Amino acid sequence: MALKRFVKTVIVLLVLVLTTGMITACNTSDYAESGKIIIPAADLSTYIGQDNAVIVDMQSEEDYAVSHVEGAVNIPLSEIVINVPVKNMLTSKSKLQKLLSAKGIGNDTVIVAYDADNMTAARLFWTMLMYQNHNVLVVDGGLKAIVAAGYTLTDAVPEIVPTEYVAADKDETWLATAQDVLNQVNEPDKNTVLLDVRTQEEYYASGKVPSSVMVDYYDNFYADGTLKNIQTTRINYLQDGIKPENDIIMYCQTSMRAAEVFLRLYDAGYRNMKIYDGAYLEWSSNANYPVDIPSGVVAPTNKDAS
Repeated sequence: MALKRFVKTVIVLLVLVLTTGMITACNTSDYAESGKIIIPAADLSTYIGQDNAVIVDMQSEEDYAVSHVEGAVNIPLSEIVINVPVKNMLTSKSKLQKLLSAKGIGNDTVIVAYDADNMTAARLFWTMLMYQNHNVLVVDGGLKAIVAAGYTLTDAVPEIVPTEYVAADKDETWLATAQDVLNQVNEPDKNTVLLDVRTQEEYYASGKVPSSVMVDYYDNFYADGTLKNIQTTRINYLQDGIKPENDIIMYCQTSMRAAEVFLRLYDAGYRNMKIYDGAYLEWSSNANYPVDIPSGVVAPTNKDAS
């Protein structure tokens, strides 16, 4: 019996290797620069204490007060979003300038961000990209990976020397509106993919934007909470019919999980991407927008965005 199980295991592994090889060999897509944004927790020590770098802890103020990386400044999610017209929308240029200046972050500062939820640091990355700042790195796996890597945490709050940060104008390249999504629904462009990164359970509970391809946010991670590597990411998205040459409009419920997927794909060489910032919360709150409901499921009637 043991020999049979061994043979079956070997066969499964061989099939997996051959399948992966075939997909990789058939992939003629061109990817942009990759592997420069997401850094392993082991590399964090390179930036701690450096004059040109600021470590940004994105926990809540309460959790930051308990423990954080030595020298890290705190920027919780609430400081980089506004909640109008719906929850977790992109903050304004003026608010971002004021925030970063107060945290001692200048235009040439390398920001190294980590979080405890595998979403918030990615949201900061996208926010900075929206205002044309490319000096943001994100620690893979966040605080959990940092602790696993052996770093000692502290409750000491560093002294911050305020500076002047000047934000550039908003770059609409990375942003989709409800009208953009509606245009794709009404007049589909075969090269455009609407990517829904919510769960199947959410789809069955409240539907999705018609024609959306669903790729669960959680499928982008290994079991330890770190992101799947570049090659695996590319293969997985190719299997879902999503190529780097596609124009990708992604969303989740409130644009948070979408930010993490955006980060993973960006660092894997995808560039034709936009986040629908209003997300499904905005879409499902408007009775004029169509919703795809699974067969046999009663359409939800709650349209108040609660």
